Amino acid sequence: MIKLWRVHPYREGNTRTVSIFMKLFAEASRLDFNAQLLSQHTGYLRNALVLATVEEAPEPHYLLNMISDALGVVDFNKFMPDDEASSKYQVIGNYDVSKDEEKPFEIDLDDE
Repeated sequence: MIKLWRVHPYREGNTRTVSIFMKLFAEASRLDFNAQLLSQHTGYLRNALVLATVEEAPEPHYLLNMISDALGVVDFNKFMPDDEASSKYQVIGNYDVSKDEEKPFEIDLDDE
């Protein structure tokens, strides 16, 4: 996901394109993948991708945690109070992404 996001040629839409690719890849691999998690937290996802691709000092753990949650590796909601779980994707590092204008995306493959 990181390599694909890094080389994606478009100025806008990189995060959405890579997210939809991940959803399609997971479905083709018969993995249970919560694409809505990525869609609902696009600001966090974008910043997690940025931090993961910094060549000098990459910080992939934000992205890995989000993908683990999307795959259901750990259901973080059962370990956190409701207010903590809902704020999990509001801050990344020291940056508050809750103020970013997020554009949730959806894909409906049933119409094809």
